[in-house]
Amino acid sequence: MRCILRWLAIILPLGLAVAGCADVHLVTPASPDYITGDFGTLTYRAIDQITGAASGIDKATPVVVTSLADVQNLDQSSAFGNIVADMIRTRLVQDGYATSEIRLRNAVSLQKNQGEFLLSRDSKAILPPRNVAVILTGTYTTTLQKVYISLKFISAYDGNIIAGVDYVVPHREVAELLEQHGT
Repeated sequence: MRCILRWLAIILPLGLAVAGCADVHLVTPASPDYITGDFGTLTYRAIDQITGAASGIDKATPVVVTSLADVQNLDQSSAFGNIVADMIRTRLVQDGYATSEIRLRNAVSLQKNQGEFLLSRDSKAILPPRNVAVILTGTYTTTLQKVYISLKFISAYDGNIIAGVDYVVPHREVAELLEQHGT
């Protein structure tokens, strides 16, 4: 019995000391870190997570990014869904991924007093995407306090989901973007 007490007297303080050094930080919906950071930072973090989790996708894999759709109407987006897609494209390119611009026109559109435009959402004016292997797409939904975003890497060959990530942003940060319907 004394031997056991002696071992406990040595191991217990040592175990407590080691546990005190551990950096355990759980992020739950109730914790403040769940929505920490600005909208752009949260989107970039989400892309870093999904690319890290996407086995079989390397930087040479051809990727196309679509606008995020309203989860209640998959044929509708908003300025929010469109800007999230643009941020995703930017982050993928910054990280060296082969990302195609799906909205690229087949010719420059010159509009007097407006400028020169090379992007379009008119299916008749855009180039068909080439050699797409993976599509990064997603949905979003809103509450009064939060916007929930779900992103997925989907195989263009068989429709299988390769990787996914979900994140939340404060509604107040993006309320104006949500009110503007995508065009």
